[in-house]
Amino acid sequence: MSRRRTGGLALLAALALVLAAVAPAVGAAAAGGPDVPAAQSDGLNPCVGTIDEERRPDTTTLVSIQGARAGDKTAALLVGFAPNGSVHGVHNDTADGRWWSYDVDPLPNGELLMATTQDRHTVIERIDPATGETTSTTDLENVEDAHDVDYLGDGEFVTVDKGDERNRVVIFDDSGEIVWQWRFDEHTDRFPEDGGGPYGKDWTHVNDVDPIGNDTLLVSVRNFDQVIAIDRDTKEIEWTLGEDDDYGILNEQHNPDFIEGEDGRTTVIVADSENDRVVEYSRTADDEWERTWSLSGGGLHEPRDADRLPNGNTLVTDRRGHRVLEVTPRGEVVWEVYTPWQPYDAERVGTDPGSEGPTMRQVGAEGDRTMTGGTIFDTEEIESCYAHLTGVERDRLVPEDELWGDGGELGDAATATPGDGGAEGGSGDGDADDGTDRVWTTVPDESTVETPGFGVPAAVAGLVAAAALAVALVARRRE
Repeated sequence: MSRRRTGGLALLAALALVLAAVAPAVGAAAAGGPDVPAAQSDGLNPCVGTIDEERRPDTTTLVSIQGARAGDKTAALLVGFAPNGSVHGVHNDTADGRWWSYDVDPLPNGELLMATTQDRHTVIERIDPATGETTSTTDLENVEDAHDVDYLGDGEFVTVDKGDERNRVVIFDDSGEIVWQWRFDEHTDRFPEDGGGPYGKDWTHVNDVDPIGNDTLLVSVRNFDQVIAIDRDTKEIEWTLGEDDDYGILNEQHNPDFIEGEDGRTTVIVADSENDRVVEYSRTADDEWERTWSLSGGGLHEPRDADRLPNGNTLVTDRRGHRVLEVTPRGEVVWEVYTPWQPYDAERVGTDPGSEGPTMRQVGAEGDRTMTGGTIFDTEEIESCYAHLTGVERDRLVPEDELWGDGGELGDAATATPGDGGAEGGSGDGDADDGTDRVWTTVPDESTVETPGFGVPAAVAGLVAAAALAVALVARRRE
């Protein structure tokens, strides 16, 4: 793995949060009830949709944005959203030479692992959430367009390669060397050349792989409308959900997750993209599948990711709606942010990658649900959010446990500079061994007078904003 520092990256602002402490008027708006999105009511953050103040999350939500608007290329981003929808930070992959941004997962050491592409091959990034810098990259020169990457442990990673000539699942090590692969063209009895997409031209569009225990890999084969489980040791397919062109089950799905249901029953939650819904299936005792839950309506348009949270809600990445939503088992939106253009993946910090919540049977909410309570923004509003995410000036991140001194005064960390235990995450007290326990907070840089898109009041509010991710440069289009 080649290690480098990205000197051009800068920390950008994370400012429009917790205004009640410093701006009574905004605090009053936040108290207006669950239908009043606090961070948006002051006009400072155009990316906030519906937020139920009593049921909003406790931690940051990470969102990868692929970077495509119709036929136009837009910035590929990784965004961190605070519980009230404020922007903690934006890592701009386009500014770093990448083309697409796909899956993102927190690593055990606190870094973020992200699948991107550059010059028609896959680049796996590690990102420091405290600084927003790409700390290292792995260039997979022989993997054309991997939408997903997951850490397996012991220095191994698994990804998928939907490239025209390959169509495979691969495991690689820290150096980028491929140590295991499973090729679809060796299983044409299950995946015939005349099925899926055009053979040799995006044939399988394999787009996701997750380890699900006992050396089993859960794989999404989009163009065959199937989710399969592969035994790593034997390379046999253990089970299949879906069938090519049987759109009543799945229709060009993305990002399935495994959930262990009651009595160990296999349950799968899937972003059923072309059916404009999220579905949950449970495997019966006779190895059949039954749909136990679905979510549709409310403007849901080609979802790409759906994670079951520990509280039973589902975190949905709505691709064509350019938004990420947290939805209750009965379909009510309780949290919503806007993420132009074309979000791909969302992860809630503090939860396992994928889904770790209960099945809908376990919470007693089976059935087909219609989504309610969300907001459908128009193009102008989405453009405003995009400008907000790509046009914010620099702030600094410091550890929150060092921010406040005795008597509520600003501590030494508030004026610290990178490298002395402040913004770069030095050796100050409170760091967990894996770097995951520390909470980071933004403070305005002394040179910052006004932040475009936020303004001075939000800069003041930034003194008490919780932050988990830092941001990079203003977007630039690929030439």
